Amino acid sequence: MRSRLTVFLLIAAVGMAGCTVRRSAAPESTRQLAVTTVRRVIEQPALSPAAWSPDGRRLAYSTGAAVWVTGSDGRPKKIAPAGVATAMAWSGPLNLLAVIDQGAIWTMAPDGTARRRLALEGFAVEIAWSPGGDRLAAVIREATDGGRYALWLLNRDGGFRRRVADAPAGSAMRDLQWFPDGLYLLFGLSSFTDPLITEAWRVRVAYPDRQKIPLEAPARFLRLAPTGRSIAYVAGINERDDRGRLVVSRLDGSGPATLAPADLYGGLAWSPQGDKIAYALMEPEARAQIWIADADTSGRLRVLDYTLEFTDPRIAVSFTWSADGRRLAFGTNTGSFTGPIWVATLSRR
Repeated sequence: MRSRLTVFLLIAAVGMAGCTVRRSAAPESTRQLAVTTVRRVIEQPALSPAAWSPDGRRLAYSTGAAVWVTGSDGRPKKIAPAGVATAMAWSGPLNLLAVIDQGAIWTMAPDGTARRRLALEGFAVEIAWSPGGDRLAAVIREATDGGRYALWLLNRDGGFRRRVADAPAGSAMRDLQWFPDGLYLLFGLSSFTDPLITEAWRVRVAYPDRQKIPLEAPARFLRLAPTGRSIAYVAGINERDDRGRLVVSRLDGSGPATLAPADLYGGLAWSPQGDKIAYALMEPEARAQIWIADADTSGRLRVLDYTLEFTDPRIAVSFTWSADGRRLAFGTNTGSFTGPIWVATLSRR
């Protein structure tokens, strides 16, 4: 018996030595949180949505002429030139930024060194690092076949490339996201000229395996929960005034719940814990309300009511959570429009 116990303890020790324990933020309801501060962290207008560093201490973003990295104290540092940088993603494990600049994909260290252009033909539209941070998914609009959209998988230097999926002719891929297992990707389909999403698909990156996800179309702001088990989106868009309901449902379409009633929404994002959703409620006279709601519809927390930088209430608002769920960056810096970046800091009551 003693020898068996010794063997068991040895096996357990070896197993524990080979494992890395990762801790994530614990779920918290909006009733447990308070908004500590909300402030503009930069004065110059940003273009791309911001990307948090893995430790949540820095933000990367682009203006019309440069890529910047700044702390939440608002002290920016220009790290690289840019033409029109519309998208950005930060890989924690590789400590690399990926940037779409005038349709080309670049990677660089957060201080601007090791800058490299990834060779991929076509015009890049969206990028997303895998959960492990070692692979980059990219939506490319190609110059052939009438500008057909394709989904590609690349490694850090672009030496490895795999074509994962093609959009049907005349359809655009939108809202690219990874599933937490790193095996599947999510994207929506729309027409070239209309951003409203009509279909949602899950596709495996290693071999052909596609699954259509039930969706109340037309929709906007398709967002996959960090758990990979639910989606949120603005459903049943009225094409005359862009109003729709904010809903949450399981991937199989079951258990749909209305998080907010029919209104004009400007963007949304899941918290890292997957228990809350930040969203923008657009109001007349160029105003927006920023809210955080519990995904189970049990409550919500008002973050800010402020005047937008543009008079069109249909302009979207970008959202980016820090990994600990304590900071939320937002603004009209969506890749299509510019604006200052705001950061809301949350604390436990």
